[in-house]
Amino acid sequence: MAMACTTERRSSSTTPTPNKWTDELPAELLELIVKKLTWNFVDIIRFKAVCSSWNRAAISYTSALYHTQLPPQYPWLKLFTQREQKYPWPSHDHHSRCFFSLADNNVYKMDWDASQGFGFYDRAVSLLGSSHGWLVVWENKRLREYEIIHLFDPISTQCRTLPPLPCGSSILRVALSSDPSRNNNFVVVVIYLTPQDIRVAFYQHGRGGDNAAAWTDFGGYPWHENSDIVFHNNGRLFALWIDHSIQVWDFGDTCNDNNPTNIMNFQPSMDPNVIGGGSMTGDEQWLVESMGDLLLVGREIFENDSRGAVEFYIYKLNIAAKTWEKVECLRDCALFLGRYQPAMLLSTQELPRLKENSIYEWKLQKGCDDNFNIHVGVYNLETKLVEPYYTTQVPENASCSLPVWIAPSAFGPIREDCA
Repeated sequence: MAMACTTERRSSSTTPTPNKWTDELPAELLELIVKKLTWNFVDIIRFKAVCSSWNRAAISYTSALYHTQLPPQYPWLKLFTQREQKYPWPSHDHHSRCFFSLADNNVYKMDWDASQGFGFYDRAVSLLGSSHGWLVVWENKRLREYEIIHLFDPISTQCRTLPPLPCGSSILRVALSSDPSRNNNFVVVVIYLTPQDIRVAFYQHGRGGDNAAAWTDFGGYPWHENSDIVFHNNGRLFALWIDHSIQVWDFGDTCNDNNPTNIMNFQPSMDPNVIGGGSMTGDEQWLVESMGDLLLVGREIFENDSRGAVEFYIYKLNIAAKTWEKVECLRDCALFLGRYQPAMLLSTQELPRLKENSIYEWKLQKGCDDNFNIHVGVYNLETKLVEPYYTTQVPENASCSLPVWIAPSAFGPIREDCA
């Protein structure tokens, strides 16, 4: 499987210059160096390009770790696809995708081989978010009366194609129970909009039974556009409703094809005097795991404020007491939010370049000359101020996919000419 990775400053066609002293380093030392670079897998790609012996050391190390957990990685923001030549950067053809890396604040271009069964060209696709390092790709095939979700790992270029959903469905949320790289028996749950209502369905990949190759609807629940879903607490599915109530489903043994069991249904109490209390007043809500806890994150936009002020509220679920407890500080953590996409919470101790007690969020604004601007800002939960972090411009007729946060989770094979 092919992957090419280049930066704005460097061409993938660069040929490494032979260097005698690099070939003389012992393999044990090279392995120690590669191990130190695993916090940013792009550095391994650069390491590999130095010379043949470094190349062999990188391939040996990454092959041994293939399909295993990477050390925590700085997130990437998948940018728009640009198809017009008049905009110089991050312009690229439609066989490629650009990512902005928070590890080194560089933009990288990846080229994916369409011959592996799923290509990004020649099809109408949108990205719905990411989970466990996999992009969730929505392929719209209205002329064929069905729509398909693909799971795509941009590092290893693995792809999992899921069964079709009915035509006209608009997918609002997607959750994966586990990493498809390491567990073939995973569950995918989607919240999707039909012309009649909002529904939730699940698909059990790798399980036996007649329903294994199809989506099954959860029935009889008043789903809402601002509902959210996340797998938490030993693979149980937690669902958030419009009134902040919680539903919990247990999918049981992955070797069985039983439908999930609804094991919990309650409405935790919430202080109505704080922002987001009582009923849903926020612009959007997310459920996110935090070191064994489950957090509810909400965003409030004050439309009457000329500055477009935004405020966030965070609660922690206390299942025993059936309460939402206000969280004032994300100590040693940074939160990443995207419109209609799963939230990510990362450790600032493991990734010290991230800002503690902060929320990273992108927004899209109309600019001049038929352009749009992607603005990434960092919201400080203590000062309630937003610090600009990164801005890029895309044309009006770029790909319709919104930006997506992704944290790589598994090593993949690295192509010989990747530099």
